[in-house]
Amino acid sequence: MKNLINKIPSYIRFLFVNYAIGILFFFVFRLIAFYANYSQIENIPTEIRSDVIFRSFLLGFRFDSVMSSYLLLIPFLLLFINDFLLNNKSLLIKIVTSLITICYLFSFLISSIDVPYFSHFNYRLTTAVFQWIENPMFVLKMVFQEPSYWGILVPLIIIVLAYRYFIKKLKHLCFKANENHSFSLRKKIVWFVCLSLMLILGFRGRINFNVAPLGPTDAYFSDYSITNQMALNPVFTFLKSYFDTKKESNKELQLMDNDLAIHNVKQYLNREGNYHSPIAKNIIPDSSYTKQPNLVLILMEGMSTARMGTYGNPFNITPFLDSISNQGYFFKNLYSAGIHTHNGIYGTLCSYPALYDRHAMNQVPILKYNNLISNLKKNGYSTTYFTNHDVEFDNVGGFLTENGIDNIVCDKDYPKNKILSTLGVADDFMFDFSLPVISEMAQKDTPFLAVFMTTSNHGPYRIPSYFKSKHKTDELAACEYADWSLNKFIADARKQSWFSNTVFAFVADHGWAIDVRYDLSLNYNHIPFLIYAPNLITSPKLFNKIGGQIDVYPTLMNLLKLPYTNTTLGIDLFTESRPFMYFNADDKIGVIDDEHLLILRKEGPETMHLYQNKSVNNCIEENKEKAEAMKKYAFSNMQAAYYLMSKNKVGDE
Repeated sequence: MKNLINKIPSYIRFLFVNYAIGILFFFVFRLIAFYANYSQIENIPTEIRSDVIFRSFLLGFRFDSVMSSYLLLIPFLLLFINDFLLNNKSLLIKIVTSLITICYLFSFLISSIDVPYFSHFNYRLTTAVFQWIENPMFVLKMVFQEPSYWGILVPLIIIVLAYRYFIKKLKHLCFKANENHSFSLRKKIVWFVCLSLMLILGFRGRINFNVAPLGPTDAYFSDYSITNQMALNPVFTFLKSYFDTKKESNKELQLMDNDLAIHNVKQYLNREGNYHSPIAKNIIPDSSYTKQPNLVLILMEGMSTARMGTYGNPFNITPFLDSISNQGYFFKNLYSAGIHTHNGIYGTLCSYPALYDRHAMNQVPILKYNNLISNLKKNGYSTTYFTNHDVEFDNVGGFLTENGIDNIVCDKDYPKNKILSTLGVADDFMFDFSLPVISEMAQKDTPFLAVFMTTSNHGPYRIPSYFKSKHKTDELAACEYADWSLNKFIADARKQSWFSNTVFAFVADHGWAIDVRYDLSLNYNHIPFLIYAPNLITSPKLFNKIGGQIDVYPTLMNLLKLPYTNTTLGIDLFTESRPFMYFNADDKIGVIDDEHLLILRKEGPETMHLYQNKSVNNCIEENKEKAEAMKKYAFSNMQAAYYLMSKNKVGDE
């Protein structure tokens, strides 16, 4: 055996063993991610579960092989040159060893980050993670203050130490044992050609040259999200998304022709257009208030409908929200613009959709929108935004300042001893702190707008010791606490003179990945929207019509009976309806009605599901005409939004 091994050039043995070690560690990370999301396999029928999981891991090996082949390409060329021309110079061997080490350690870091990322968003790591690149310390603190993320550090450290140990041993054994062994020129060429062919096959991920190389679409081999996503290599998805963003063709959104999109939207939304905005519509209320109501808008962190008892959650963690769902206006079928907080703030206040992984509030220059804040200011409202933590995270402070907010209350205003984590103060403290601020606004004898963005329903979970939860798990306890804080705020506000003439609107920034069945987690976008004003709403009503977070602003303007020009993609849910609603999850678009969910993927097939039956079967072939109509509706609205933003036609003039 030793003689047989010695017949293989040292650098080729070195590369082969590196390949095997890399594949092994990729497999370990896949196992960790799989068991971190093990509950999802319950969606796979027992009789086919083992077979589907085996196929997922087998396909995963192919994606790992593709990634390893790319990682070893440059080392292969350098080592071949070293062996062929330089007679194994030790300096170049050291350089190549360092290069391989850096590449694989980077890959292992990406794979470890992917584990909590996948658990949170239900898809493999992409450059969408760069949406927070301007606030790295905030994100790192948020991650390291959450104990549930620490578990991945242990295997990462072990793998890094083990890999460094192996590669040092490997370098010594491979090159030391063969240092005096020479090969003829013919054998060197044969070995070079053989390994080149193997790398080419590795890049492609398949033997059949009549078929395109292995790509993300190939991962969708089953009807089950967990096995499809597990097949992918997170380094592969991350790097592919990175290089895709560098393509000139991807710098602009090109879902369809801009003029056609605008034409379609004008028909969908019944818009006339004006000299500035092609989708503008003047709204004149048919009546007005004697005394204009105040508005308190509360954006609730991560409050998915799946967390509410009203929607069937059995844990009774939202008793307050459940109790007011029949005391005002309750919009039961609302969907968030995206899956990030910045999508929620932007979508709610400006009524514009999320466009893949673009961060609208980080645009330079900041666009000035015809939005809820600016329109209320025109009508005499004073405006204040409250948040638990640093308002500059996601550029919220800069964006809101440019878009009409008068005053911002954030971590700089709170006592330092009340700040519990990087997410700032607890929700109930923020609400308590806001009461005198709001009362001061009310004393000006003009209406006010108070916008809140809560955070306690998000990790790192820091629940005040005085709140005693019935639940032991952090997620359930945090949600129960968040609901309790809302209840306490309303109870305290009820004692204030301004309460009787105030509209309270509750809407989530996004939902949460609960009961995941599709790689676009429906519960991440399905959110509640409740309007509570016991002295103003005399006939509570449940609205079953489908709508979006982007419809909150026009709907509230109707309720407040104020004139404005709607230049947004939102509609008034009191008087208008949509055939479908669309929403975004970074690299995927969901389109939904009362029966079907259509998923449009950047990388992957288009699928349609009977989501009300919780069916994972793809029924798009039987519903092609409807699927095309849904796709056209979503693409038209999103392309129109992009066009209006790119041409700065989102404001008044």
